[in-house]
Amino acid sequence: MGSEISFQDIAQLVRDVVHPNDVGDVPYIGLEHIEQGTLRLAGWGRATEVNSAKFRFRKGDVLFGKLRPYFRKVIRAPFDGVCSTDIWVVRARAGFDQGYLFYWMAAQDFVDFASSGSEGTRMPRAKWEHVAQFTRPRLSLPEQRAIARILGTLDDKIELNRRMNETLEAMAQALFKSWFVDFDPVVVNALRAGNPIPEKFAERAAHYRDNPDALGLPEELLRLFPARFVDSELGPIPEGWEIGRIDALCASIENGGTPKRMESRYWGGTIPWFKTGELSDGPLLESEERITSAGLTESSCKLWPVGTILIALYASPTVGRLGILEVPAAANQACSALLAKPDYGTLFVFYSLRVTRDRLRQIAVGAAQQNISQKAVRAHKVVVPRSSTARRFSELAGVLYRQRVQLDKESRTLADLRDTLLPKLISGELRVKDVEKILEDAV
Repeated sequence: MGSEISFQDIAQLVRDVVHPNDVGDVPYIGLEHIEQGTLRLAGWGRATEVNSAKFRFRKGDVLFGKLRPYFRKVIRAPFDGVCSTDIWVVRARAGFDQGYLFYWMAAQDFVDFASSGSEGTRMPRAKWEHVAQFTRPRLSLPEQRAIARILGTLDDKIELNRRMNETLEAMAQALFKSWFVDFDPVVVNALRAGNPIPEKFAERAAHYRDNPDALGLPEELLRLFPARFVDSELGPIPEGWEIGRIDALCASIENGGTPKRMESRYWGGTIPWFKTGELSDGPLLESEERITSAGLTESSCKLWPVGTILIALYASPTVGRLGILEVPAAANQACSALLAKPDYGTLFVFYSLRVTRDRLRQIAVGAAQQNISQKAVRAHKVVVPRSSTARRFSELAGVLYRQRVQLDKESRTLADLRDTLLPKLISGELRVKDVEKILEDAV
């Protein structure tokens, strides 16, 4: 370690302006595609879907959201593409490590510095001329690379957990689809009994006729399903099952509320308070904002227990998104909260909504933003099996879901560790050798 070095000495701003028509069908990243504070890309669009001029970036470039920089929307580009002009494309100068530059810009002190020099009241934007003056202790290139390696190891583990969770979720969805959409066990039972099979399931019947053991369900599970189909308003369904409303599967359905923003005593408490943007079709462990007990009791907010399902009522693209509370919490009025009846189980109701929400979205109204209502959620119709079958699904899917919760908790712990180590490493307060043992224990 030696003298101080400024941001402008380590980083260069890339302004490679292109028009989407000139770059073809490459990935497009907007601010909406970068998660707030997690250093993670949530998704991307296509250049063919946008019109105005964009910045071109290369794989490995740092992308930093300059609009409302306090949101800490910072990622390393995982591929070549184009991005919004509200995103800086940044590359390390010669003699500096690109990974080190990423963590320099992801550190909270840099984000705070960028925010302090922003221009604009309603739509503040960071200024390059301001952040160029930010300084840190000068580190050697080997030290830079070691810091990037250590912090990158934590991020790699977080990414691995995310992919494992995607696999677990895909397995749960596949199980639900097999049992309650494609009715595979009923098809198998009907084949065994010699009963007619609707044309809709003819292809699946042919598959199981040629491969009798392909489904792989034990007899005790197959006995949960009928051996015959009947007609319904949503098409053929298993005999003895019915088409029912979501509210028949729930003990309660309520909307949330928002305490008055001008009342400071309502905010900054210990009660998690979720917004629709935080729903991501999975466990809800920690909210961006918290309210006080006064904010709960003196407003239309309600405190819901662990296991409550939240569904977003307002605003495309969030409308219809779901979450399951893993902590007692409240939510804003754009959420409806569903408490499943024990006879059916939380996960049966959750996946019933998830696989059919396109029908809910089709009835969404509103010109400026698409909305659904609690009434629409209550009246939403789904296939309702015998309660014993629904409960068994919730039990089996619960094994996968609990693994997801555990991985999410681990990832949050790793992210907290990364964000604790990051400023200390990058400022020289901690040296690489001091944290290698911590890293071994963590991953």
